[in-house]
Amino acid sequence: MPNYSRHVGQALNLSEPRVDPPLPSHRVISSKGLISSRGPGTTGAERQRQALEDEGIEVTVGRVGELKVDLKTYGWFPDRLNPNPAQG
Repeated sequence: MPNYSRHVGQALNLSEPRVDPPLPSHRVISSKGLISSRGPGTTGAERQRQALEDEGIEVTVGRVGELKVDLKTYGWFPDRLNPNPAQG
């Protein structure tokens, strides 16, 4: 959901902690393919990296230590799948 990152974050924060099936929140990354830092001394970004790698997603480390996912390979762009859904 480009341009709606705050909405996505709030929806994930407000969801029940034990939703069944669980929300795949580890798949939410920035529009640049970056895994957001959770701040110094936290492990959230590393746990997200591990969850993505467990699903076969390659996560690389950028020049300044940022965790990145190649959106050309792993991105989801539903409008590109079928730009005219009414036409089937």
